Amino acid sequence: AGEILELLSEQLVDLEQRPDDYDLLNAIFRGFHTVKGGAGFLQLNPLVDCCHEAENVFDILRNGKRKVTSDLMDVILEALDTVNEMFDAVRNGQAPEAAPPELLATLNTLAKPESEDAPAAAEPEPAAEPVIETPDAPVASDIVETIANSESEDITDDEFEQLLDALDGSETDAKPEEASSGDDVFLDVSDEPAAAESSDEITEDEFEALLDQIHGPGKGTAEAKPEEPSSNDAASGNDDLITDSEFEDLLDRLHGKGANPADAAAEKAEAPKAE
Repeated sequence: AGEILELLSEQLVDLEQRPDDYDLLNAIFRGFHTVKGGAGFLQLNPLVDCCHEAENVFDILRNGKRKVTSDLMDVILEALDTVNEMFDAVRNGQAPEAAPPELLATLNTLAKPESEDAPAAAEPEPAAEPVIETPDAPVASDIVETIANSESEDITDDEFEQLLDALDGSETDAKPEEASSGDDVFLDVSDEPAAAESSDEITEDEFEALLDQIHGPGKGTAEAKPEEPSSNDAASGNDDLITDSEFEDLLDRLHGKGANPADAAAEKAEAPKAE
């Protein structure tokens, strides 16, 4: 048995150089099988168990169901060292100690086809980032309703600040509409006829329209008793501009004859001072 163990040590060194050598794999298998048989005859069960697991590993290797790797060779060399320690104990008349359970479990795993190996643990997927929802800004109507439903009649400082913020937001939203309406007014004013700006004098038609706006249609100079056209009217011809005489007549009709504020002021200035 000692010679077989020495041969196994040499064969394992060669196997590291020729991992696919079928004859070498088969020879190592027979070596562990022979040692197991002798240990079984002597009822050295710890030695039998370790050699049996190593034998099964090489049975899988020689049948091409697993490849020789550096990790596998480390386990087999450890198993051979354990078998040598057990054999030394037997030669010294001592009962061999059982092989470490971890070693036997690893040999048992390697004695199965490589396809049955447990798949590598998949990397955990990163946790999704939590979505933080931002609450909407309070609306003025909602704040007023909250204050109205409150049991207390007094408004708190926080409620007042929220109400001001909501109102400021509403005014900001309304500013574009106000600006657009102002632009419309500007456009309307700019569309007025340029002819009105070219003259500072008011025509009869414009003055009549002004009186209609003040007194109502048909209640201006049209209700006054028509008078015969004066010589000034004949001289003016078809001129649309109002003369001083016409303007004086118009004031007499509006305020009464002799009640013209300008005439009254003139008479007052001419009156002699009392002595």
